[in-house]
Amino acid sequence: MSKPRAINIFLNDGDPEGLRSAQISLSTILAIGFRKLQLKAARGAFSELERPGVYILTGEDVNNPDQRVAYIGESEGVAGRLQYHATGKDEFGLKKGFWSNTFVIVSKDENLTKSHARYIEARLIAAAKANPAWQLENTQKASEVGKLPLADQIIMDEFIDQLKILVGVLGCDLFKAVTGPIVGAVSTVSYNTGSEGAPAAFSYSGKGFSGQLLVVGDGKMALKAGSVARSVVAPSLSKGVLKIREDNQKSGALVLDGEGLRVTADITFTSPSAAAAALSGMSVNGRTAWKLPNGQTLADWEALQSAAPPSDAVTDEA
Repeated sequence: MSKPRAINIFLNDGDPEGLRSAQISLSTILAIGFRKLQLKAARGAFSELERPGVYILTGEDVNNPDQRVAYIGESEGVAGRLQYHATGKDEFGLKKGFWSNTFVIVSKDENLTKSHARYIEARLIAAAKANPAWQLENTQKASEVGKLPLADQIIMDEFIDQLKILVGVLGCDLFKAVTGPIVGAVSTVSYNTGSEGAPAAFSYSGKGFSGQLLVVGDGKMALKAGSVARSVVAPSLSKGVLKIREDNQKSGALVLDGEGLRVTADITFTSPSAAAAALSGMSVNGRTAWKLPNGQTLADWEALQSAAPPSDAVTDEA
């Protein structure tokens, strides 16, 4: 049975979805959350990321924006491992194309070992696989890793219970029991880029559609007013994207204009693939479809935003 908890949450930049951390009073656990594009900022704000710990990468399937995806990992130096995932050119980097948000859990007393982290990782993988709302990218089975002496297991099981609470507080429901249908939401806003300069602007066009996607400093995305979406959709287009189009037509953010649908107000998205699918009317990998004027893809641009000096290279095994 759950018991009352006193939890301290700190928003580094005042954004509930930006750099943030959570701690249970008198506990030794620190949970940190941030967007993928904030990796460099997170490394500067949280020295604890250099410690052993467990991390969770979340996002959406690039070919099916309805499907939420997660990957759970551990490392003796979490910051370096995340850098490896963000910029690596091998299987570890290439398989994390869905990655949008990051959750890291470390111990404030620095007593968490590699063996502890592997045990936690295994238990979390088992728990996440029980949640039908998520697709887990991990291939290993919980029984294959994470063995500890009984006394250590008891301590780590309490660590895991607290970890799940903190990750949930930071906005990840990966370990929450699902008993009903999952309902998505859509919002329409106008962006003010402030004094930090113009956001990165990406374009994507084809037969019957042409649009511009802006990525602002905090990682949010907006399909710009003036873009034209294809009016006819492919049979394979996901129900989630269909609903986004329908909702925005009802609100007036998408209006019939000739043979297309004109975007009359900026439409926000949490996934570049969902934005590309809503624009083109078909499933598409948004990270490769959206491009800068110089031809650079969104995926390559993201990698550069997370790039670190060569001295940060990671050599430990996943």
